[in-house]
Amino acid sequence: MKHLNKTYLFAFFFLILTLLFMSCKSSKHNEDGVKEMMSHYDHLILKVDADSIALMYTPNGELGDMAVGRDSIRHFLAGFKNVKVIAQNSTTTSLVINKDTAIQKGIYTQGDIINEKDTVHVKGEYIARWEWINGEGWRIKRMETKPIQ
Repeated sequence: MKHLNKTYLFAFFFLILTLLFMSCKSSKHNEDGVKEMMSHYDHLILKVDADSIALMYTPNGELGDMAVGRDSIRHFLAGFKNVKVIAQNSTTTSLVINKDTAIQKGIYTQGDIINEKDTVHVKGEYIARWEWINGEGWRIKRMETKPIQ
């Protein structure tokens, strides 16, 4: 019985170490890392996951001029309960990294259903300023969007 418990304990620690290694590896301090995080951001928008979206920002991150700080961002996004995002895509048009800061520009498209009846398609430009935080990876310092007519 003791041997079995040690085996489970070893397997548990091995799993934890593997997950930690994989999570560190996915936060690359380069262009690929920024692009991976933006792809993850798109995925969270598609799920309308306000909590997880807010955590992608720095503690004092800015969502345009609408919200500053994770709690404020979370509260702002919680106001979109009547929106179901059916499509979300972003394409990077430029990306410049200088040490621990990245400026990413691109185009986004989004499809939404409002109040379970109206479908809306939006296209726009975005500018994301990312900051590298040791132990966390790339986090959004400021996200600005502008619809394209």
